[in-house]
Formats: sequence, structure tokens, C-alpha cells
Amino acid sequence: MELWNRVTVEPSIMNNKLEIGLHIAIWIFVTLIHAWVFTQFFEYRFSLLRSMGNVLPMTILFYVNLWLVNHYLENKKYGQYGLIVFLIFALASFFRSQLNTQFPDISEQVFNINRQNGWILGALFTNLTVLVIGTFYQILYNRFQQEKQNLAIINEQREAQLQSLRAQINPHFLFNTLNNIYSLAVVKSDKTADMVLKLSSLLRYVIYEGRAEQVSLKKEARQISEFIELFQMRSEEPLDIEYRTQGISEDHMLEPTILIPIVENCFKHCDFDTNPDAFIAIDLLVQNNELVFQTINTKNDSDKQKDEVGGVGLENIRKRLELKYPNRYELSIQDEPPQFLVKLKLQLSHGRY
Repeated sequence: MELWNRVTVEPSIMNNKLEIGLHIAIWIFVTLIHAWVFTQFFEYRFSLLRSMGNVLPMTILFYVNLWLVNHYLENKKYGQYGLIVFLIFALASFFRSQLNTQFPDISEQVFNINRQNGWILGALFTNLTVLVIGTFYQILYNRFQQEKQNLAIINEQREAQLQSLRAQINPHFLFNTLNNIYSLAVVKSDKTADMVLKLSSLLRYVIYEGRAEQVSLKKEARQISEFIELFQMRSEEPLDIEYRTQGISEDHMLEPTILIPIVENCFKHCDFDTNPDAFIAIDLLVQNNELVFQTINTKNDSDKQKDEVGGVGLENIRKRLELKYPNRYELSIQDEPPQFLVKLKLQLSHGRY
């Protein structure tokens, strides 16, 4: 937790430093431009001194206005905002006009009017510009921060929902496997140790690898093979199960444990116990960075007990796909007795994350 806090806080600190540095650079630039404009009337050192005296109250006006926008304007306290802004605007304008009269008179050359009125008009115009720019800046900045916060909340909610969906492991297969291990242990079968080992490996993958953002498709495919071997060990006779893979690379990445629940659903509903011709066919193909995953199994529609016991089903998978791969997947289901087909097409991530 401490490491996480440090990782999340440091980018914020860096962004704040960058923002402060940018503001300082802009005000230095404004001061230098202001000084350069008036070098045609004064020596450079007088021009720079005069510019600093003018830019400083404008800077104060700008940042005080930002605070007022947040505390009054954004809270719809328009009267209080207007009154305070008017007072500091008038004070800044008066200060600047008086400051400028301390330097040699150039008002007639700049404004073509008398000295006092010229500097007052100049101060009013530039101060008003600073106020307008500052107000729009802060309003837009607040909207941006609000959108950023809303997006972060949405992402947190999506991640929490995703983690919840990942945690909904179908217990049906686990319970049946544990029962079979118990039966094998009672008769002291040689398969017991291997079955426990394979179940442990599968659970380790589901629990620990399932927390990752992405996993290698090759690793997911290997776990499907382990799953099939574990299921085969439950039966004394070989079962008609085909598992074919093609085009898988270590560079192909996907959401962890997204395929195994489909396989589990396939095995759960297959009628091996009642149908001598029962079969399962699983195909995993990758072509042009697109995953095509298909499972076909026979099923007995009269056996409703399996639907009533545990499981999160294919709806869980669909929700996870929608969260993780919006507009990048196709999930089709064909229930045409005595067969049940699930086909998933998915655009894979490529390369390490």
C-alpha cells in the first residue's frame, strides 16, 4: 500500500511542479515583452523596472481572481464575487496608473490624451484582459479536473467490477474434482497425488495469475490442457476430448482466465455420464492477431440439475469481455440439441505490457 501511494502521488507532484514552472515562465515572458515594447520610450533598465511594477499587480489580480472563481463564482455566489473582483480590480488599476505617472510622460505619444487619463485607460484595459483570461482559464481548468476525476472514478468502478467478476470462480468443477480425489484416496489409487498436484497448479494460476492485467495466451492455453488432463483423470476410460491449438505466440497477451471458464462451462454441461457418444472439441486459433476460440460439446437437456448448482456461466464472461474488450470481440452461442457451441473472436494485445 505504501508503495502504491508513492507511485500514485509522485506523478501528481511532477504535474504540479510542471504547472507552476509554466506559469512562472509565462509571467516572465509577459514582463520581458512589456519591457521590450517600452524600450522605445525609456532606457532598458527603467523599462524593465516599470514592467515589473505593472506586471506584479496584474499577477496578483490574476491569482486572486482564480481563488475567487473557485470559492464564489463556482458556488454561484455571483454578488459576492462581483463585489470583491470590482474592488481588487479598481485597486490594481489605481496602483498601476499612479505608478506609471512616476516615470517620464509618454501618455500623449501612446494614448493621444492627457497623462492621467491615458494611464488609467491603459491599466483598466489590461487589468480587464487579465480578469477575463483568468476567469475562463479557471473555469476550463475546473471542468478538466472534474472530467479527469469522473474518469478516474469510472475506471476504479470498472476495475472493481472486473475483479469481482474474476473472483466468481465456478465451484462446480472444483467440488466434483475434490469428491473424486476423496474417492481415489479412499481406495488408495495411484492417481491421487497427480490429481492433487494438477488441481493445485490450476488453482494457483486462477488465483494468482488472475490478478494480473494481462497474461500470455500460451500460458492460458497450457492451463486449458492441464484442465483437460485433470478431467480425464476422473474417468477410468478415455473420454472423447479433442483440443487443438494453432498460431499461438508468447507475444500474444489477453485478459487472464477468460478462456478457462468457457472450457469449464463446456465440461460441466457435457453428458459424459449418460451418453456413450458424448464428446468435446476445443479449438484455439490465432491468425492476424485475432483469437478464434471455439468449444463444442454434446449435452442432455433433460439434466437440469447442473444448471441449478453453482457456476457463473457465460454471462460472466460476456460482462468481462465488455469491460476489457469493448467493440473488440464477438461471442456467439448456439444451443442446438444435442450439441452446444460457443465461439469467441477477440482482438489480442501484442507484446509485453
